[in-house]
Amino acid sequence: MTAEPIDDVLDWAKKLSSWKQDALRRLAISNDLTDTDLGELLAMVKMAAGFSPASPPPGAIPFAKAHFGGGKHQPIILKGIANVDNVNRLVPKAALTFCPKALTIVYGRNGSGKSGFVRILRTACRTRVENPAKLKVLADVYGASSGPQTADIIIDAGAGDTPISWSPGKAASPQLMQVAVFDTASAQLYVDGGNQIRFLPFGLALPHRLNTVCLGLKDRLETERATEVGDKVSLTTIAFVPIRDTGAQRFDKALSKSTTDAQIDAAAAFAETDQLRLDEVTAVLSAGAAAAADVTAFARWADTLATECAAAGSAFTDAALEQLAGLRATAVAAREAATVAADALFTDDPLPGVGSDTWRALWAAARDYSLKEAYAGKPFPVVLEDAEPAACVLCQQPLLPDGASRMQRFQKYMDDTLDTAATKAEQAVAETLANVNELSCLRAADFADRLEQVRKRDAGLADLLASFQATAVARREQAVARLNGEPYEAAPAIAVPSEGVKAFALKLKAEKDGLAQASNVDERAKLTEEKAELEDRKTLSANKSKLVTRRDLLIIDAAYGKALADVQTRGITQRANELLDTHLTTAVVTQFDAERTRFDIMHLNVGLARKSGQTKAEFEVNPNTKLTKVTSEILSEGEQRALALAGFLTEIALTDGSGAIVIDDPVSSLDRDRSAKVAERIAEEALKRQVIVFTHDIVFFNELCRTADAQGIEPVTVALFSDKNAAGKIDAAGMPWKGLNVAKRIGRLKNDSAQLSKVYASSPADYEVAVKNLYGRLRDTYERVVEEIIFRDIVRRGTDVIQTQLLRYVCLSDVLAIRFHEGMTRANTHSHDNPAADTVAVPSPAEFGKDIEELELLIADLKADSETAEAARPQMKSKK
Repeated sequence: MTAEPIDDVLDWAKKLSSWKQDALRRLAISNDLTDTDLGELLAMVKMAAGFSPASPPPGAIPFAKAHFGGGKHQPIILKGIANVDNVNRLVPKAALTFCPKALTIVYGRNGSGKSGFVRILRTACRTRVENPAKLKVLADVYGASSGPQTADIIIDAGAGDTPISWSPGKAASPQLMQVAVFDTASAQLYVDGGNQIRFLPFGLALPHRLNTVCLGLKDRLETERATEVGDKVSLTTIAFVPIRDTGAQRFDKALSKSTTDAQIDAAAAFAETDQLRLDEVTAVLSAGAAAAADVTAFARWADTLATECAAAGSAFTDAALEQLAGLRATAVAAREAATVAADALFTDDPLPGVGSDTWRALWAAARDYSLKEAYAGKPFPVVLEDAEPAACVLCQQPLLPDGASRMQRFQKYMDDTLDTAATKAEQAVAETLANVNELSCLRAADFADRLEQVRKRDAGLADLLASFQATAVARREQAVARLNGEPYEAAPAIAVPSEGVKAFALKLKAEKDGLAQASNVDERAKLTEEKAELEDRKTLSANKSKLVTRRDLLIIDAAYGKALADVQTRGITQRANELLDTHLTTAVVTQFDAERTRFDIMHLNVGLARKSGQTKAEFEVNPNTKLTKVTSEILSEGEQRALALAGFLTEIALTDGSGAIVIDDPVSSLDRDRSAKVAERIAEEALKRQVIVFTHDIVFFNELCRTADAQGIEPVTVALFSDKNAAGKIDAAGMPWKGLNVAKRIGRLKNDSAQLSKVYASSPADYEVAVKNLYGRLRDTYERVVEEIIFRDIVRRGTDVIQTQLLRYVCLSDVLAIRFHEGMTRANTHSHDNPAADTVAVPSPAEFGKDIEELELLIADLKADSETAEAARPQMKSKK
């Protein structure tokens, strides 16, 4: 046994996520979800996707059969249109009132304003037309009116009359979506498009409505995602230059929502030592042969400086300087002692100063000259040369005995112990002075330049060296001054940066070795790779905040992606279509074929099949030919209109609820036979729901009124007309006389004759004109009796249909024929022009009233005889 649709929906719902079950529950108990409902459902979706809302949503309540109340929409009643302004040529504040039940027929000739009212309804209610251009409603294009186009559509949803404001482009009211509108614009869509059943019966709408909810939530999530994420991820892109395969760049590319803070910290770590190493490697790689030579020379200088610093540190200490001063003092004291002895020895010599420094220098020069040139190889002094006095090496004159004796005495002095000691002491001072450390690095002309080179690598050491250099130079100058016996200034204490200079020299050696390494192809490749890794890690470190921001955005984006995946409609659509195939498609096709049968168009070779739809059930028309997919290209206009009506009536027949329908010019292009069938079908539909028909066809109007009467429906009729000023005016007198059947004509005659007595008493002349007019309409009514009562509409004027099966009702007895003749004669007599002589008296109001009563009695008797005749002719009854 096939399950009920709602049971299948329930079984399917149990497999859905909790929020979807809750959504189905809400949809089952309410025609429309509120913003609060949608907000709570959205919160459920986001929570399931990993979001942490500020306030958690309510717990989901699973859908149960108890929540389903049959899925029926509360039908609304369309009470009318009021306060119409600036729509087409409709009169200001135009209004229409509709019968709250059954059938309303709005009649008007072309241009009377019907289309203006229909255009309002089709933009406010449900129509197959979705093209905004075709739904456009204009004001009076030739008028001078201004201001917005507005109207009120009056409905009753169970709480009394409620106006719904209307203006072009305004969002449609969900309640008015229950009202379906059929007009020429929508007719072609039914022919070429098919059917859209908006409100599905039996709970089948729930999956489609869930899809609508999903699509709404999808729009909200996408809007939120665009705001919260959007292109913000691209803003966290780290600009690596150049793009290369380094660990930092690989980490950047691989960053995901799963990346931890610890992983980011580790990948972006870049310490001061890393910067130093980067500088070093950069310098090594960027240096050429000249730079390598410079570093080599600089390293050599640093080694020399280190040695010089150590030597200066020991040579110019306070103790060493004092020792130099002592050495100088010893030499001075020894010389003073030798001088005293010389003064005593050379007292009688002609010249003073023998033994002085100047004299001694002169004596040393003379001796050297004698030993090396004048008397080479002979002991100094030479006083005899070949037994002859020798020439003096100083004056070049022969040495006389005094001179020879003086020369020998001088030499003896020079060989004396005191002078020798003094000379040795002076030689010690001279040697020490000659050996004073030159400070070749510290006193070099390029020391300042070297110091700047040091400063670029080690500013602290450069400061120490600058101070040390000044101190060392000052102390050297003090050492020289002390050895020379000159005055000197006190020098600051000396602090030797030996360890710093040694370390610096080792660093330069490493740099030199690195440069040497860079000249090797393989080693250079390793250094290049190391440099790239350090540079990109530095870039990553500088942009660490971007990594964190991107990771957080990816987490949010992934959550939105999960939420959006949860509101996808594919699975719901598939199940919704399966349920339609199981429970509705056959019913739709059957109903469509039944409607086509009613309109005698089953011969048209067209089919109807379901097509997939997300939010509604759709069935498309198939022209069953490969030559075209457009049915309207095959069918005549009349066949198209009949097929469109069949589609429209199929749609509303299977739509949940019994909302009103509005039909505009349903029989356009239809022949009279099918027009009659349409009238009969519309009257039949009016038994189930509120039906409003607009038409300009008086024959169809009469046919529809007749068939409505046959169904026991008293249609409400409205007559519209227009003049040169405006359209949409309502004829206060009601329908045109020719549009009234016998019963309504008699009612109009009674109503219009009610004032005859007053006119009769006040003005016989006016009375005569009035009563003559009424007798003319009485004669018209007798003529309509022939067509409608006696011959039971077997043959009707204005139609080409003869319903011969109704002959079984035809029976006119002699008595009734005579009564008809007499009544018709009286009507003719008093409606035609009579002689001026009073040969034919004007009937009194009472007499006219009696003539109406006689017509009513005649009609009753004619109907009674007709029913008797039909009962007596069973073999003539139609076979259904």
